Amino acid sequence: MLPSSDPRCTAFSPGHKIHWIHGGRLNRYEDWIDVEVHADPELDLIYLVIAGQQQLMWHHDIPLLAEALALSPGQPQWCPRYSSLMVPGAFEGRNRSSFFYLATTGRAAPCRGRVPRHDLRMQDSDSA
Repeated sequence: MLPSSDPRCTAFSPGHKIHWIHGGRLNRYEDWIDVEVHADPELDLIYLVIAGQQQLMWHHDIPLLAEALALSPGQPQWCPRYSSLMVPGAFEGRNRSSFFYLATTGRAAPCRGRVPRHDLRMQDSDSA
């Protein structure tokens, strides 16, 4: 499994940041499902339990998601259409959003980012 990301990630693929267009769709989507969520930063995995079925997911910043879940005053909800998790109250924390774009473990991809030229640790091989 890929380790959780560098906070400078600029990717908008599943498991990374939510693009503003994606976010706009989430605000209008009405078919959310209550879900049980466990975020395990040590294993870099998220466990969703939907209707008694467990599904493994991944996000580039699992510690941030775990923090949001711990501070949430409400029930997390899942949007299967947009592979997004809504955590009530998370916009008040470091995430500044209640939404997390999750990836199945098979779609987990490394973070990309714009970094200073002297810091080559995070640059993609095609951008270095």
